[in-house]
Amino acid sequence: MSDGYYILEDDEKKGPFTFDELTKLEVEVHSQILTPVSDNWQDACDLSELYPYFEARGVYLPTGDNLASFGWRFLAFVIDNFVLSILINFVMQLLALIGIYYKAPTFDELFKLSPAALLPVALINSLIYSITLIIYNTICEASPMRGSVGKRIFKIVVVDIDGIRISVLNALLRSTGKALSIFFLYLGFLSILFTEHRQALHDLLAKTYVVKRDQ
Repeated sequence: MSDGYYILEDDEKKGPFTFDELTKLEVEVHSQILTPVSDNWQDACDLSELYPYFEARGVYLPTGDNLASFGWRFLAFVIDNFVLSILINFVMQLLALIGIYYKAPTFDELFKLSPAALLPVALINSLIYSITLIIYNTICEASPMRGSVGKRIFKIVVVDIDGIRISVLNALLRSTGKALSIFFLYLGFLSILFTEHRQALHDLLAKTYVVKRDQ
């Protein structure tokens, strides 16, 4: 046991520090810390007393207690679908300005189509939706927002194992996986209900976590 907190910097043990002194050292998630109640060095992200410190710095470690539920994620998804419908309409108008026209059929028109004619229409609509969703989610999740508009409204963020913002590449991978889950009848979302960290298939693919933030 130690008489305070110690930190390992450049293989040099520094301390002891009080807890308040420790939090003023700009500790990172993987800083090696020796606590007063342990004889082993630990990552700072494994110390529960430092969670409020990290949250104040915008780091939301997936601890288990703060994982977003299926319900909150569903509500965010509903909002995002509304946003996507606006974006898709805007994109269609832009394409029309350069001579590319596509008018999605109404429900009445869809019911009148034969199965052979319905398939290409469904594929085109799905492609337009998927591309817009991928671009939208990639930009939002790799930005300081760390999530879509719907997630922002319900105070949800997408983070990596270290609780920080994901990269553009990871956001693209996650968004592509999400689009595939939607295309295959939303089956990829069901894993939220039974995985340990409430991860959808696209979260597992991109190694991301969806957590609730306090502010």
